[in-house]
Amino acid sequence: MYSLDINFLNDRPDYKPVAAAKSSAKKSSGGAKDQLPLIGAALFAFGINAAVMGAWWWVTNENTNLGTEQASLDQEVAKLNTQANAIKAINAETDKVTAEYKALAGVFDQIKPWSAMLQDLSVRTPAGVQIAKIEQIDPSPSPVVAAAPPPPAASPAASPGASPSPASPTPAAAPAPVLPTQAAKIVISGVASTFAQVNDFMLLVQRSPFFLNTDTKLVAATLKNNPAQVQLRNQSALGAVELPKLRPVVEYKIETTLSPTGATELLPELRSKQADGLAIRIETLQEKGVLEPPKGEVKKP
Repeated sequence: MYSLDINFLNDRPDYKPVAAAKSSAKKSSGGAKDQLPLIGAALFAFGINAAVMGAWWWVTNENTNLGTEQASLDQEVAKLNTQANAIKAINAETDKVTAEYKALAGVFDQIKPWSAMLQDLSVRTPAGVQIAKIEQIDPSPSPVVAAAPPPPAASPAASPGASPSPASPTPAAAPAPVLPTQAAKIVISGVASTFAQVNDFMLLVQRSPFFLNTDTKLVAATLKNNPAQVQLRNQSALGAVELPKLRPVVEYKIETTLSPTGATELLPELRSKQADGLAIRIETLQEKGVLEPPKGEVKKP
């Protein structure tokens, strides 16, 4: 006969055999080791998220700082542009005033006082020559000729099926040439005793700095009766006495042109001819720097 042994101690929770305890300890240690990769992955993901959040915060902060700096630079650029525009306006006004001063100075430079020219002619007139009249003839204004428009360029014949070409721009008309201003003509007429005196007088006028030597020429010289007549105060006392006739005279006409030489180059002549008013004005303009002194002349300090 067989006997049945039943051990009820294994079913009690507070009592476990040694083998069972060892197996349960092995199972618990194996479960903890399996959770290590999960913990490492969680820590790695947290580190990546923290790095991304830190980088995003740094970039946002840098963008904010750069935006503030750009706004400050934009304000500075706008301020500098305003100052540059003000400087440009001042420079333009200065150039305008300088141009007006130079234009006014140019007018003074082109003035030739008649007192100086008459004094110069008086000194150069030889004995036996009389000046009856000095006439100034202003040049007639030159007509403005409009430049003819250039002929249109010949366009090639369009081939059938070809696309239309764009219209070529119309060439701008050439500006009309600026004609140089002509100087005034001076006509000197009078009488002389001989033709030789007239010729000497013309040569002396050619040497004058106030007139252009290349345009000085003798227009007419005619031998005529002397218009002057001998008259006696007491004709009745002498009776019928034939009065002597004076020698014929030579009527002449000399034509010349005012010299283009500026008054700044004629200062010594103006001083010698006592044209002090114009000379003082020109010297003052030179001291102010409006007029440039002639070449070879040292500017006054």
